[in-house]
This record gives sequence, structure tokens and C-alpha cells, in this order.
Amino acid sequence: MDSVIHNTSEDRLLAELKRLVDRTSKQLQWGDLTVWEACERIRQTRVQAEALIPDQMELYQHIYEARFQRLLEQFVLPRQSQLQCNWHKPY
Repeated sequence: MDSVIHNTSEDRLLAELKRLVDRTSKQLQWGDLTVWEACERIRQTRVQAEALIPDQMELYQHIYEARFQRLLEQFVLPRQSQLQCNWHKPY
């Protein structure tokens, strides 16, 4: 019985982690975040993840922080460059 309760509790934590990571990933992909805002969102996600899975942060770091870095480079940085370029265009 204890293992069933433990698994259910662990399943809830992992489901919450998945929602948290998915929300951050979507914000990086589709949000209108500056680089600073994106980095702050990634930092906040890490803090929340550490509260959920303190013993698994090394795994989190390898999987999710690498994912966030890729999304930052793929989506946020190009948008910022484009905004800066558009800002400098003469009217």
C-alpha cells in the first residue's frame, strides 16, 4: 500500500514538473520575452523544480536546462535581434 501511495505522490510531482517545464518551453517559443525575461523565467522554473524534485536536480539540469538553452537560442535570441534591427531602420 505504501508503494502505491508513494508512486501516486511521485506521479503528481512529475506531472507538476511536466506542466511547469511545458509552460516555460511554450513561453520561450511563443512568448514575447526579452532575453532577460526568458533567463529569469528559466531561473524561476529551476527554483520551482528544485522544490518539487530536490534529489533529481542533476537530471533536471541535463535534460531541461539544455532544452531551455536550445529554445532560448532558437526562438528568443533571433526575435531580439530582429527587434533591434527593426528599431534601427529609418522611417
